Amino acid sequence: MKRFRVAILASGSGTTAEAFIRTVQREAYPIDVTCAVSNNKTAGIFDRVAQLNAEFGLHIETAVINSSQPASKEPLVHGQQTEAEQSAILTLLEEHSVDLVLLLGYMKRIGPLLLRAYGWQPSYTSIYQARMLNTHPGLLPATIGTHGLGTQEFTLAQGMTEGGQTLHVVSDTYDTGPTVVEHRVPVDPGETAESFFARVQAVEKQHITADVMAFMQAQENYQKEA
Repeated sequence: MKRFRVAILASGSGTTAEAFIRTVQREAYPIDVTCAVSNNKTAGIFDRVAQLNAEFGLHIETAVINSSQPASKEPLVHGQQTEAEQSAILTLLEEHSVDLVLLLGYMKRIGPLLLRAYGWQPSYTSIYQARMLNTHPGLLPATIGTHGLGTQEFTLAQGMTEGGQTLHVVSDTYDTGPTVVEHRVPVDPGETAESFFARVQAVEKQHITADVMAFMQAQENYQKEA
């Protein structure tokens, strides 16, 4: 059976990345997480990956790649990748022969170099032509442009009766790529943004590994038939 090589991009604590990797190990999925990249040099994902490497005998490489590492001569735009940043990430992905790039709380807009290599293109006719996925803590398109706890604050402020988690293909605009799968979570009476966010995160961590695995298997079948 083919083993799938996955790279993770994350900006924060890395709890979803840890859940993903632990499920891969516990359920013996044919997935090798080869590298984890963050734009934040103090991101919690680095400590989590180091712990997982030690615990499971893994060799996941970690790297800080952002607008200043490597240095760029371009004007910096908050939340957007520089060309040098994209090139450095792309080089790392190619070195690891990555099959799929997984965004797990990555807080930057993916630039055109990476999109051409892994993301969604207008000419595509199938989601399985893309090789970059993002998890979003809300239902789309209702919560486009929101993130983290703000997604749940928006969901409650709009009086929505349910929220959830969406796995979608990454495109050139935030949260607009084709949906792969969504998991709906009903809003409970008296719900707070914090309590709802915790419940949505629990659903995300419960399903993310199986959802990604199903996508890659379907993608492999698509490529064989193409």
